[in-house]
Amino acid sequence: MECLDANSVQDLMGGALDDTARSAAAGHLDGCDDCRSLVSALAREAVQDTLRDTQKGLAATVDSSASIELAATMAPSEHTTVGDRPPVIRAGVTGRTLGRYRVLERLGAGAMGVVFRAEDPELGRKVALKLLHQPNAALTDRLVREARSMAQVNHPNVVAVYDVGVADGSTYIAMELVKGETLRGWQATPRTLAEITEAYLAAGRGLAAAHAAGIVHRDFKPDNCLVGDDGRVRVTDFGLASARASSGVPPTGPSLGDLNLTSEGSVMGTPAYMAPEQFLGGNVDPRTDQFNFCVALYEALYGQRPFIGKSFRELGDNVCEGHVRPAPASSNISGALRAIVLRGLSAKPGDRFPTMDHLLVELGRDRAKPWRRTAIAAAALAAVLGLGLVADWAVRDRVAGQIHEAFAATGVQATRATQLLLAKFDQTSKQVYNLAVMRIVTGHRDQADFGLGEASADADDLRSIHGQLVATDWQSLRDTDTRHQTTLVIADYKGRMLYTTADPEHPIDDSLVTQLPWIRRAIDTQKTTSVVLLPTNDERLLATGLLGRAPQSAGLSFFFTRTLLLGSGHATESSGQLMQVLDADKLLQDISLDPKTKLSLISPDGALVGELPRELATSAPAGDDISEIVRRDFDGASYEVQSVPLKLEHDKNHDARAEPDETIGHVVMARRIDGVLSLFPSARLVFALTMLGALLLACGTAVRARQITGAHA
Repeated sequence: MECLDANSVQDLMGGALDDTARSAAAGHLDGCDDCRSLVSALAREAVQDTLRDTQKGLAATVDSSASIELAATMAPSEHTTVGDRPPVIRAGVTGRTLGRYRVLERLGAGAMGVVFRAEDPELGRKVALKLLHQPNAALTDRLVREARSMAQVNHPNVVAVYDVGVADGSTYIAMELVKGETLRGWQATPRTLAEITEAYLAAGRGLAAAHAAGIVHRDFKPDNCLVGDDGRVRVTDFGLASARASSGVPPTGPSLGDLNLTSEGSVMGTPAYMAPEQFLGGNVDPRTDQFNFCVALYEALYGQRPFIGKSFRELGDNVCEGHVRPAPASSNISGALRAIVLRGLSAKPGDRFPTMDHLLVELGRDRAKPWRRTAIAAAALAAVLGLGLVADWAVRDRVAGQIHEAFAATGVQATRATQLLLAKFDQTSKQVYNLAVMRIVTGHRDQADFGLGEASADADDLRSIHGQLVATDWQSLRDTDTRHQTTLVIADYKGRMLYTTADPEHPIDDSLVTQLPWIRRAIDTQKTTSVVLLPTNDERLLATGLLGRAPQSAGLSFFFTRTLLLGSGHATESSGQLMQVLDADKLLQDISLDPKTKLSLISPDGALVGELPRELATSAPAGDDISEIVRRDFDGASYEVQSVPLKLEHDKNHDARAEPDETIGHVVMARRIDGVLSLFPSARLVFALTMLGALLLACGTAVRARQITGAHA
């Protein structure tokens, strides 16, 4: 049988081993001086009272082998007594009630006590109930102090303490019941370095919270951390903790002097994780927990503990002298991470990190991140260069054909978009004219013109109509797509602008909208619809105020006008106009199918909006039909350019007065045809060499990032 580790010794002392394991351990102790020395150091305090009662008259220098034999064979049943002491608490306590808690089942045991699952009927919850192995005054005092220590810390990474009390001569602590396993059991399954680091960061945050409350754990190890089924890590078992004064947390209960749980020179804690000051019996502080933490982290990272020692004395000498064993040859742990852990393992407390928080900041820093970023950037660069080479070699001769196909598709999309635009205009105008307020607008006539009233009364009527137009919810009639949201303008039979959504509070304007040429032409030719493309800074438009009072920036807009005509022939009369205005660049957004194809829109009078410079946009032939594709040189590059007319096809079956199809503007398409690789001589060779270098850099940095992170710790 191999030598016992500290956890096996604690299970042996606490009676947590079964008969077979206990017999095997006792047999091993008979023939192993080193293990007897180790167990003796741990058992000295736990069995001190028992030895005093059962071995009266023995000399003070009890042979360590006798102590070990006694400690190893102590596994009394529920009815075992020592002298006149109360019964030792064992699994037979199941089913009893302690205080308000009903004990359900035994969960485990340690050197100090046994942990049971219990039920709190008052609060309707399950708790973990910790009871002493031997209910004596010294251990009871320690258990109470453990509860006080833990109760001072309220943190998600520390097991919560609910209650402490004494019932039937038994002292107990009621704690949070965590469903899961110890951190040691969790890390027994292969874990990635990231998972291990995150788990220990969580445990470290629990220790840091304890330190902030003035608590030093003194016995941190993987067995004193629980990993719940929810993945949350919690630090527990503050049985060896000591408290000190801290701002904001005044000590309660015993004096600060009483809170030292060991006398000067005594050894406490699990030896494999103890700091030098614990071996030497010196003062402990939060840096002691930092040392314990780094021993546990070292073990999790490398699969072995940092200090070698076949005996308690040899282990203590190596710890106090700082003799850390070298990393295994197969280890993937980075030098930077190892340096962090080694600093926490410094023999002198002053050489460690100032606080646990400082250690956690360094541990949480992702040192592989710059390498990963470089690898990703280099790989992306190599991919771009590779795509450039492939595109240059494989499709160079097909670029012109692709441009032609793109132009054809864009031309079809331009025609489709304009027809959809006209359909939207028509639909909106029909909805508006069906409104009750529009029937009032189209039915209004100045009574003074017929000698039936005063002009002031007619003005009052117009103001009333204007108020009703302002109160109307036009937003529901405007296109819900904000990119296509139009400006609505309403004028009466005399062409007076009664309302515009661009400036709802604009007063009734006597400027005659009917003086706008395209509206006048539609009325004179008895056409009900008219669509034109005009600059928004046209002086004739600005004079009407239909686009608002603010000066308009240079741009193009579609002006769709639906005129309500009454009568026929020479008796035809305009009964009102509805105008819808839409920015022309919104149409370009609908037409664009290919980001490489640049578009511009040109009005009949030469106004221009879009992505193309004027010189290139006006180089394409303009006419009523789609022009031939022409090649133009501009700014040191070659472009293929084509012009497509915008025509609005009216449904003459439903609108006999609709004007014939006409060209209202042109969409100009241009695309550069010379690729990147033809910009300078030997461009392909430069691209190939650069791509190779980028690939090598990506591979090298990716390997380095993996070395730092490690597939598995």
